[in-house]
Amino acid sequence: MAKTFANSARWSLASGAVNSLTRSVEQAWGYVKSLDTSLNNIQIVTGKSADEMKRFAEQANSAAKGLGATTTDYTNAALIYAQQGLSDKEVEARTDITLKTANVTQQSAADVSEQLTAVWNGYKVNADEAELYVDRLAAVAA
Repeated sequence: MAKTFANSARWSLASGAVNSLTRSVEQAWGYVKSLDTSLNNIQIVTGKSADEMKRFAEQANSAAKGLGATTTDYTNAALIYAQQGLSDKEVEARTDITLKTANVTQQSAADVSEQLTAVWNGYKVNADEAELYVDRLAAVAA
C-alpha cells in the first residue's frame, strides 16, 4: 500500500511538471505568434523593408522594457498610430506616451490609444506637444 501511494505521488508530481511545461510552451508560442502578427501588420501598413522592421522590432523591445510593457503591447499601440499615417518619430512618441498612460491609469493600451487619439486628433496635436496634452488631462482629472 505504501509503495502504491509513493508511486501515485511521484506520478502526480511528474504529471504536474509536464503539464506546467506544456502550458509555458503554449503561452510562449502564442506570444510569438501575436508579436509576429503585429510586426507583419506594421510592415504592411508602413511598407518598411525586412531590415527596417528588424531595427524597429529591436527598438520596440528595448522601449517596451523601459516602459514596463510587453513588446506586443508596444507594437500593437505603434500599429494604431502607423495606420494614421504618422511619421516614425510621431509613432514612437505617441506609443511611448500611450504605454506610460496605460501603466498609470491601469487601462489597456488599446483603450488609452483610442482616448488619446481622439484628443490629439481633435486638437491637431503634433508629436512635440503630445505629452503636454496628457499632462493637462491628468491635471484636469486630479
